[in-house]
Parts: sequence; structure tokens; C-alpha cells
Amino acid sequence: MTQSVQTNCWYRIGVQGDRSCPELQTVIHCQNCPVYSHAGRGLLERPAPAGYVAEWTHLLAQPPDSQPEDPGETLTANIFRLGQEWLALPASIFNQVLVPSPIHSLPHSTNPVLRGIVNVRGQLLLCISLHALLGIEGSNPDPANIPPLPVIKCQPGSYPRLVVIEQPREVWAFEVDEIYGLHQYSTGVLRNAPTLSSKTVATFVQGILPWRDRNVSCLNADRLFEALRQQAL
Repeated sequence: MTQSVQTNCWYRIGVQGDRSCPELQTVIHCQNCPVYSHAGRGLLERPAPAGYVAEWTHLLAQPPDSQPEDPGETLTANIFRLGQEWLALPASIFNQVLVPSPIHSLPHSTNPVLRGIVNVRGQLLLCISLHALLGIEGSNPDPANIPPLPVIKCQPGSYPRLVVIEQPREVWAFEVDEIYGLHQYSTGVLRNAPTLSSKTVATFVQGILPWRDRNVSCLNADRLFEALRQQAL
């Protein structure tokens, strides 16, 4: 039997052929046959093509390519709008998003950050003005024209929502002019904050997130809660 016949026999009479090879009764599969093993060794031991060694010598002598930039950690944020500013906070601190409820002012309070208390499903929560805290002008829509949930997603005529955020032993409520919802991103895409319309916002921003042809200011939640404790209590 010639070498070409031997090296092709598994295609004709072996497991990939008509299985008529009598050796299959003993070896069960062509991979266990000495002819198949010999053909495999022949592939590994054959002379290298012309220029093969020189080509690989050249390639291995090249300096390694620079490593790709680290995409960073994947995070989930809730994106919302105050006035003309698009902002984001970690999704983990959001407790509820609701239709705005009446806010009851506190007697003798002149604090612009602390608006009063609001009833959220039977629980009285302190309601703050994130607009005042961040120095952002907001809109004052007619509550009678505010539709129920679901959330309006960045469409003309969008409406405000009441947002409840929390961390251990601390809960706050505030209104936003519009809310988009959850968005996943990698920290590697964050850019340094440019000049923002509100200098106060800049003190809370830890990076700018490109999103839908907009720049979203990602706020630092720890700084926000600290500022609320200092200015609203």
C-alpha cells in the first residue's frame, strides 16, 4: 500500500468513509490505528516551507504591541436630568422612582436645600432640592399635567419624577426634571470633567460619561450624601 493510500484511508474505508476497513474491528477508531498515527507524525516532521523559519524569526523579533487600554470596571448608573444638566448616580443607591407627591414645608425653615417632608407610600421622608444643592435651575411643571409611570425616556414633553435614594440609616427624596433609567458603562470610558454650567456640580463630578450625543456628569454618591448631611440637617 502506498503512502498516499495509507494517509487517505480513513477518508475512504475508515470512520470518515464507508467503515469497510477490517482493522476497525480491532482498533475501533482510526485514531487508534498505527497508519493514522504515522500520518500525523509525518505532518509534524515534514520539512518547513521555504521562508517559513525566516518569517517567524522576523515576527518574533518585533517588539510586542502595546497592551489595549483597560476597559475598567463595569458599573450601572441611573441617568436623570436637572434643568439642562444630565447627571448619573450609582443604581445601587436608588430605592424608588415615583410620580411626584405634595411636599409639605417645615415650619420656620429657610433652608433652600431642605424642601420639607413627603409621604412615600406611608413613610414620611425628608425631601431635598437637588437643584439647590447643585446650583441648577429647574422647571416647575403643573402637577395636574404629570402622567403616571412608566418612566418617560428622553422624549419631548418628558415629566418630573420623585426619586428616593438611600444608604445604610439614611434616606432622601428629591425631584428630577426627567429620568432615563438604568445604563451600564465601563469606567474606562469616563472622561475628565470639562467646564460645567454649574461650578457647584463640578465639586461632585467624578467623570463625564458620553451617552447619546450628550455628556452625563457622573456624581460621587459619597460626596452627595455628605453634603446632604451638612446642608439639609
